[in-house]
Formats: sequence, structure tokens, C-alpha cells
Amino acid sequence: MANRNFHGVQINQSVTITEKAGADIEDVRNRIMAYDKDGNVILAADGSVIPAGIALVEAGINDISGAESGKVYAGDDVDIQIKDIGYVLAGGDIAKGNEVTASGGMAVKAESGNYVVGIAMSAVEKDEYCRIQISRYQKA
Repeated sequence: MANRNFHGVQINQSVTITEKAGADIEDVRNRIMAYDKDGNVILAADGSVIPAGIALVEAGINDISGAESGKVYAGDDVDIQIKDIGYVLAGGDIAKGNEVTASGGMAVKAESGNYVVGIAMSAVEKDEYCRIQISRYQKA
């Protein structure tokens, strides 16, 4: 097994896995991912699916300028953080201590019955980065 070092990402020595993308995704960076029926990862559409984890900021391909775009194609490798503290893009306002679930791959406050990806460690507004403690479970 190859030793994987992640330089310049938002984590340090956190547990990550590499999975195959189940579809083309415009930007996977800092998005909540879930497994599709074939065991590949896709954006977690909503809180009704168990989250796989958070796609790392280094995920994606280089655009024509050489800058990373975050775009992946079906079958591409996606590095996913599955525990510890990570950052995810917020799809709405989140208060520190809120249980967080997915909406279109982004973090939103979890409601009863949702699958939770973690607990917000910071208060954020929509389109900001929320620091979360990853701890997957179903909210009562």
C-alpha cells in the first residue's frame, strides 16, 4: 500500500480513504459525500443518506490555467476524510454545536430523522466553511 501524504489540505494526519466517483461532479472540494448503489461516492443529496465523509480540498483536476477546479469525472479517485475535524462548505446558516447533515453536498442543520455527518465546531453563514467534528449517526 502506498504512503499517501496530503500537503496543503485542511487536515493533519486525519483518517482518509480514496473512493471512485460515481458521477461527474463540478466541484467536490469540502463537500459531503455519500455512497451510491454501486459503492462509488457522489454528493450527499440530503439527510436521508448515510454520509461517507468529506471530500478533501485537494480533490479534483487542474483546469487549463493549472489551477485546481475541484471537478471530478465518474471513475476518478476522490480522497475523503472519514473522522476527526474537517471543513465543509455550508449550504445555510449553522450555529456552533448544531448537528450537521447534507443538502446538495453542503452542510445544513440536521432535522429529526436525518443522517448526521457531524457537530459544528464553528458558527457560519451560507457559503462559508464550517469546521465540524465528524461523527456519523442518525438523529432521533
